[in-house]
Amino acid sequence: MTVGDIVRIIIAFILPPLAVATQVGVTGAFWLNLIFWLLSFGGLGLPLLAIMWPVAVIHAIYICVTRK
Repeated sequence: MTVGDIVRIIIAFILPPLAVATQVGVTGAFWLNLIFWLLSFGGLGLPLLAIMWPVAVIHAIYICVTRK
């Protein structure tokens, strides 16, 4: 694990799509994480969607740790 990986993991807690984009670029994993992250704000008026924040963070950490 490098310093860049640790920085990406820290960024994953703040802005998950950015962490994924720095790891794999603007690919399918980025778009999936962006959807998770946008749903976490409950923009559709559904407060239950707030559980998507941990999903976005976990997905970002998974991508940053497994993809090289």
